[in-house]
Amino acid sequence: MEMEKNEKLQYLLNLNDLTAYKVAQKLGYKDSSRVYKWLYKKAEPNAQTMLMLMKILNCSAEEILNCFAHIK
Repeated sequence: MEMEKNEKLQYLLNLNDLTAYKVAQKLGYKDSSRVYKWLYKKAEPNAQTMLMLMKILNCSAEEILNCFAHIK
């Protein structure tokens, strides 16, 4: 069974020529597993991390929140 990808987050990564690994590095993570969990809708970042993502991905708070609006 193929996992559904977070297309909105993937779009923002592509727009900024970033990979999950590069984002993880910018966030200070040892590996990219957290970012992959966000990409495959298994988790979402906390509020502080979302603020950091806004800067890394050059986007608004609304865009970041919309990336994770589907996660329950």
